[in-house]
Amino acid sequence: MSQIRPIVRAVALLCAGAAPLYAAAESSADTNAGAPPRVEITGSRIKRVDAETASAVQLITAEQIARSGAATVTDVLRDLPSGNAGGYTSEGTPGQAFGSSGISLRGLGAGATLTLINGRRVAPFGFGSASFVDTNAIPVDAIDRIEVLLDGASAIYGADAIGGVINIILRKNYEGLGVTASAGTSAYHDGNTGAIGLTYGKGTLAQDGYNWLLSLSHRDSSPVLVNARPRTRDSDFRRFGLTDRRSSFSSNAYTASGTTGGSFLGIIGDCPPLVDAGSPLNGRCVNDNTTAVTLQSKSQRDNVYSALTYDLGQGWEMFGDAALSRSRQASGMYSYATNSYGAYTNDLVDKFGLYGNAPGTTISYLLLPADHPQNQWGKTVGVRYVFNDIPTTINSESRNMRATLGARGTLGKWDVEGAAMFSRSLTDTSYRGYIQDKVLINDVLDANGLVRNSFLLHQPAKNDAGLMGRLYPQLDNHADTSTSSIDLHGNRELYTLPGGALSIAVGAEYRREKFDATPDPLFTDGSIQLIGMTGSSGSRSVTAAYGELSAPVLKSVELSLAARSDRYSDFGSAFTPKAGIKWRPLPQLALRSTYAEGFRAPSLPELHAGNTNGYSKVLDPKRCPVFSSTNDDCERYVAFTTGANPDIQAEKSKSVTIGFVAEPVPGWSLSVDAYHIKRRDELSTISASYLLDNEAKYADRIVRNPVSGKLDHLSLITANLSSTQTRGVDVDARGSFSVGDWGRFSLSASYNRMNSYLSSGNPGEDPVDYVGYYLQPKNRGRAGVAWDRGPWDASLNWNYVGGYSIKSTPDAVCSFEAATPQYCDVHSWLTASAFVRYKGWRNLELSLSVQNLANKEAPMDASQLAYLQGYGTSYHSQLGRFVQLTASYKFK
Repeated sequence: MSQIRPIVRAVALLCAGAAPLYAAAESSADTNAGAPPRVEITGSRIKRVDAETASAVQLITAEQIARSGAATVTDVLRDLPSGNAGGYTSEGTPGQAFGSSGISLRGLGAGATLTLINGRRVAPFGFGSASFVDTNAIPVDAIDRIEVLLDGASAIYGADAIGGVINIILRKNYEGLGVTASAGTSAYHDGNTGAIGLTYGKGTLAQDGYNWLLSLSHRDSSPVLVNARPRTRDSDFRRFGLTDRRSSFSSNAYTASGTTGGSFLGIIGDCPPLVDAGSPLNGRCVNDNTTAVTLQSKSQRDNVYSALTYDLGQGWEMFGDAALSRSRQASGMYSYATNSYGAYTNDLVDKFGLYGNAPGTTISYLLLPADHPQNQWGKTVGVRYVFNDIPTTINSESRNMRATLGARGTLGKWDVEGAAMFSRSLTDTSYRGYIQDKVLINDVLDANGLVRNSFLLHQPAKNDAGLMGRLYPQLDNHADTSTSSIDLHGNRELYTLPGGALSIAVGAEYRREKFDATPDPLFTDGSIQLIGMTGSSGSRSVTAAYGELSAPVLKSVELSLAARSDRYSDFGSAFTPKAGIKWRPLPQLALRSTYAEGFRAPSLPELHAGNTNGYSKVLDPKRCPVFSSTNDDCERYVAFTTGANPDIQAEKSKSVTIGFVAEPVPGWSLSVDAYHIKRRDELSTISASYLLDNEAKYADRIVRNPVSGKLDHLSLITANLSSTQTRGVDVDARGSFSVGDWGRFSLSASYNRMNSYLSSGNPGEDPVDYVGYYLQPKNRGRAGVAWDRGPWDASLNWNYVGGYSIKSTPDAVCSFEAATPQYCDVHSWLTASAFVRYKGWRNLELSLSVQNLANKEAPMDASQLAYLQGYGTSYHSQLGRFVQLTASYKFK
């Protein structure tokens, strides 16, 4: 009975806040008194005194996060030099994964980057093309440190970590009550943020036998409209030597003629005409979506997190953690008009060929009959119309929960830890502003394709409310994902080698994954053709076992070997090894190298996604060996289906790193690591051109008319088609020095040089090197200098993103080359941030952080002007200078 009571008391404390709890329990001190602490480093389960292993690991501390002024984990990780294209961002053009963020190490995609919390997996975000962890759901105030493993697949945490591992380790052992409040604004007086947090901790393991921590936080951010920035103050980009993207597709009437309309007649409704003699839009009603599109979404984030560590006696302790988070995000989007609608749906047609077209020709206007109450011209006219009677918006709410309960201690000569974990992610996303096709065709238009007299254009309040609700329905997507696991691992020293103790770690894990993403039925049944979405529903069990050896064969040489075996209930098994060596020829120099193999089984969305139908213009090489404009098989619209493929295989990888760590003088270090990652059998959607060029191989995916032989349907399902090789170098340097009475300075810098990024989209194709091309900068880096003196401390940091071509491949053509060649490149970007803090008052700290000190605009990406952004959201920001004041008070 005496053994049960401490456990009962510990569980009671864990639940005491009537709120979820969170804990970080990655490191622990050796229980032998006087021994140096042994810690567990990301990438290894063997505790060690020497923090440098054969693997390259970058560390981001809570202090560095505080000095950066970052509001979210995403803000912290986006500046990683090792990060690259393939992630998800909260900003930019909203998509199916709206409201989430995911990190892509080495540019291999968010699905190839394993993101952990306290060394354990969590439930993935419910939408998007890859299975990834939403970093927006992790409370930045609760972080103790972030460890980034950069040497590819990890045989310890999971062989699917092809790009690397991000291990987010949360706080523990807090005492007292602390309150933090902050407020910030941009140089344009928008994007305002306000945040408040409370942290309470009680007890110490040494004196009280437990520590309990509870943290609450709330943050609000106001939206920023696109037209609030100079570059996109409106969509007339002639001031940059580019085109005027304001549109005549608003509510302008033209003679019904041809496919786009003939002579301009006038404006429908009370829209003020444009006064611009130099513009072909002069006198017309113009649509400028910069007044509706958001540059930064409105967001609200709430987090509750708590952690408990409880001393059970006899060298054992119990730990528990749990958390709840809620993230809300809302954004305005551009509305589409009859030109895009007609082109992509073929639903607007000159049915009888009355307006100079062949019967059934697609047109890009609404036909307003002569007797319509808004028609003042006495004849049928064509109205270039924008479907914004209901503004196009997207709103997302994600709720995440996580709980872990476990114990660690010594069992004989073994250090043992085991835990059970459950996490769940719920996402609801609603869209408004997309029109339902059948309602437009059947209820707004009559049998002849003309606007009914009962429907008024751009006067939604005067139309039937029920009709408007059906025409612009609210579309609701819902996702429910979960990951539950049980793990047990232990490590011990076996015997003594010439260089030290031979150590072993073994572990086993069982986890259950469930994924259920359900788009609105109107998205999946073809009712809204302009945007198609697919759902996914499935579950599986995964069992894994792994082992690791650390062998200091000489005082200067340490060998490491690890291996992992995974078995998927729905897929199969895999064995993945990893090996490393560290050689210290001098006390101040260590050489290191690793080799690892990776295995990424298809995710549940990739295995169980539904199908999406559409149309694509293709050239049929069998019936059009030589292009001719008179041969309709040279440009033929063909129906296609995309979706999951039950026959797909796993992606596999091999990675090698080699480098060194030097400590020329105490307190100063330099590490340089070269890497080479090769991934094959990558999952991608097969292209129509590749399918048709290899018709003999893929005959079962091509349907031809049995009489004419013309193409009728293509199956463009997911397949193992692509391969990628990437090579580069990581550099990390840091050190500090004293200047006597003037305090102490610390310097730090990290840099990534991507030397090559070779990729081939289909088997047998020659790989293309994408380094330096679109979204693949060769160089990324950051550097900082920090100063501490008495109650004052300050820092200055720089972040650098190298430039890259706007062309997607070396053979691509830059559409700006002839008239504005300066826009064929996205230029490099260097920004600075500053931080200053004063701790001279009792229990009170005041700090000021300024991001983007010089208020520099993001480099121009002219290809994004079509989306009214004008910059790439993967690396850059148009928020501008952002100033934040923070006050922290700790009650004692």
